[in-house]
Amino acid sequence: MPPSSLTSLAYPTAREDALRFIGCGTPMRELVRAFRWERTPLGAIADWPVALRTAVGLVLHSAHPMFLWWGEQLTQIYNDAYVPCFGVGKHPASLGQDGRECWPEIWSIIGPQIEDVRNGGEPRWYADNLVPIRRNGRIEDVYWSYTYTPVFDEDDRVGGVLVVCTETTAQVLAERRRRTLDLLARRLPGCRSEQDVRDSVAQSTRDNPADLPRVRLLRGAQAADADADAGADSVLIRGAELHLCADLTLAFQVSPQLPLDQSYRAFLEQFTAAVCATLSRLESDRALAEAMAESERLNLDLNLSSRTKDEFLAMLGHELRNPLAPIVTALKLMKLRGDGGDTAHEQAVIQRQVDHLVRLVDDLLDVSRIASGKVELRKETVALAEVMDKAIEMASPLLEQKRHRLLVDVADVRWHGDPARLAQVVSNLLSNAARYTPAGGHVTLATRVTGDALRIQVTDDGNGIAPALLPHIFDLFVQGDRQLDRAKGGLGIGLALVRNLVRMHGGEASAYSAGEGRGSTFTITLPDVVPAPTAATAQPPSAVPLAAGEVRVLVVDDNQDAADSLSELLGALGYQATVAYDPAQAIALASGAMPEVAILDIGLPGMDGFELAGVLRTLPGGAALKLLALSGYGQENDKSRSREAGFAAHLVKPINIAELQLSLA
Repeated sequence: MPPSSLTSLAYPTAREDALRFIGCGTPMRELVRAFRWERTPLGAIADWPVALRTAVGLVLHSAHPMFLWWGEQLTQIYNDAYVPCFGVGKHPASLGQDGRECWPEIWSIIGPQIEDVRNGGEPRWYADNLVPIRRNGRIEDVYWSYTYTPVFDEDDRVGGVLVVCTETTAQVLAERRRRTLDLLARRLPGCRSEQDVRDSVAQSTRDNPADLPRVRLLRGAQAADADADAGADSVLIRGAELHLCADLTLAFQVSPQLPLDQSYRAFLEQFTAAVCATLSRLESDRALAEAMAESERLNLDLNLSSRTKDEFLAMLGHELRNPLAPIVTALKLMKLRGDGGDTAHEQAVIQRQVDHLVRLVDDLLDVSRIASGKVELRKETVALAEVMDKAIEMASPLLEQKRHRLLVDVADVRWHGDPARLAQVVSNLLSNAARYTPAGGHVTLATRVTGDALRIQVTDDGNGIAPALLPHIFDLFVQGDRQLDRAKGGLGIGLALVRNLVRMHGGEASAYSAGEGRGSTFTITLPDVVPAPTAATAQPPSAVPLAAGEVRVLVVDDNQDAADSLSELLGALGYQATVAYDPAQAIALASGAMPEVAILDIGLPGMDGFELAGVLRTLPGGAALKLLALSGYGQENDKSRSREAGFAAHLVKPINIAELQLSLA
């Protein structure tokens, strides 16, 4: 090797030595190195004064977003951390540009602030300041926390202004939207009519016009035609998508100065859910009033009623008073706390009890319709698995509340009948099993096909049925374990509905129990099984775990009981399970040791499962992370949304063990 080559390796060139303060190895450092600064008021880099070189070195070597204006023309230099703040449109043309030319849309805001510092003013700190900028092809509302600091030149005069900034748009919008939802939640409980609800929604648009310029409630034909009338700045959230108020649609006019991202849409969905829940409550109140009027009519005939009906009326009165008592107490607490008090807990109590009243009224109405012959079956040929999934979804709240483990084994066949009524039948059996099984028990849903007959069995390891009661278990108003405190609840009509609906399909319902404390099995047999189009793929038995090896699984669910029980199940299947109860804890655990699989509850507070998935992907090792979605919603659009977000599978609560194993494989 020539001596000159050895010298060049041992010592940096004069140019490299002159550019050492800029650094290298990042996009902005390389861009600053290559830029033709001699075409700007700053001149060639070699001629830069020490103060400018020092300030530029500070900016380019900082991991925090920083920006430097220098000279009378306010020539711009910024670092890699600041580049994402531009969005699409300004960068890289902003480098070396006159600040006034770069930021005409906000110069009326920042110009006086800059000049104040340049003219000897003290550094200023601006927290969560609205500074709308043009990016991504439009003016966007952007919030910043930033400070302007003078940089002195060799003549001890202000030669430039240094900006240290953080974009806080996400935090400001989240707090503003949370406050809007809180105010709505305080107003809705006082609504007594649909017009009251509409007035509350209108007040929300006045409270927060930045996020809700306009909101319309559409029903019936209006809702059906909403798509045709929707403009580019409109978003339609249908109650059916949220499994609430199927005929209701909320049409939102969204802000043209905010991106319609996942957090914006989640806010609109939460707003819609709150409105739908209130309208459902009003409808339930009307149904309850009708039921109470019917109860009064029955009281006039008590002397002529049979002993069974007398007992039913006593049960009805008790069941209606049970939820009414906490509702009245919650309302009194809300009144005592006044307008400024936090009533979230009382509202949750009222909602749970109203939901319970709705279920009671629905069961009463179904018995009445069947007895009068007003129920007509709407038969169609459907996949049996879809019907069973719907039944599990309907029964899941009670199964989760009691922390039961549900094992599912469903044949891959099609069936001809009324899918809604079959889902109701199986849901009643699952709810009955959950109600009469001590917490942490086991419930099994299994199907078998013999010829053209379908047999569905629900088995539990709960309280069992006394031999004297077993022959009457399907009779109207008959219940097991009628203790004085009536902790099990119900009116004794669920199993009667099961038998009547099964018989309407030409089938039979039966029950078996070895005695009290020895569990029970309910079996329904139905005709009209249709063979599957292709050979069914054999599913592994639900109770047999797959070989999991050393696979680490992170479970994230804000319901601690649900998270812990799933963790225990994964442990029984051979996996190494870790639990997090909120997104922050999940991120901390994954940052310390990235798991192979993460099971994320979609409905997490603050940051939903989709957003958490995105954060986990950005962590070291997160690119290879396998994501499984966990949700109480299992419609096709829910599953499609999970697939689009990069989840390998969408698991519906309560989890089907076979599906869980296949997803983890």
